[in-house]
Amino acid sequence: WILWDWEEDVITKGIKELYKKYKFKSVLELGFGVGWTATEFQKQGVERHVILEPNKESYNKALEWNKNYKAEIINIFSWEYEPKEKFDLIYDDIVYVGGQVNYDKHKNFIKSFKNQSYARCAVPALNDPIYKYIDFEINNKMYRQTLLQTHEVI
Repeated sequence: WILWDWEEDVITKGIKELYKKYKFKSVLELGFGVGWTATEFQKQGVERHVILEPNKESYNKALEWNKNYKAEIINIFSWEYEPKEKFDLIYDDIVYVGGQVNYDKHKNFIKSFKNQSYARCAVPALNDPIYKYIDFEINNKMYRQTLLQTHEVI
């Protein structure tokens, strides 16, 4: 995994803050990764939790994780998923792979969730500006929650 130790606190704080303010009951989570956000959603009491994870290794880890939790985990790319329900929150924490074509497919998938709340976890890569935030949409208004404003990379 290419993650930094400090990211877990930043990322889980974002979930806690979103949940504290909006009390989402259903979440469509895009990407499992190491399960930090999935675990935090479960701790916060989300009732319906669907996770889309296209990477086979991460998917298998998610299945193992799910033995202690209650989520629906699907081994699929976001743009291949056909939702049959409306979610209170679409939470996007994926790493874009496959270049511009897959990025455009994912972007169009996100646009298909009109009038639904959307949050993008935006912990930047090592060479990106050192600001940690999540963007989310509530009632067609965009918000940015700053979680950590500075961090020194050694």
